[in-house]
Amino acid sequence: MGTITIREVRQRWPLVEKRLAAEGELTITRDSRPVARLSALPAAKARPRRRFTAEWHARAMKKIWGDRPPPFDSGKILAELRRDRFGPRP
Repeated sequence: MGTITIREVRQRWPLVEKRLAAEGELTITRDSRPVARLSALPAAKARPRRRFTAEWHARAMKKIWGDRPPPFDSGKILAELRRDRFGPRP
């Protein structure tokens, strides 16, 4: 188990994270006195990342709204929200 200062934790987190992965546990010190213990969590099982596709979106909308059209037009809502940044659309 290694030690690391609280200043290093604040200013050099990527290095602290690497040390933590290598050592498993670190003692955090302030003024040479231990104040906390930092331990690594067990690695979580990685889930495959799903990509957004138009087909997936269409299935989700059908599941939510069925055969009814949604009571809003998301294109109009987005255009209104973006109008102040991009100006009116032609």
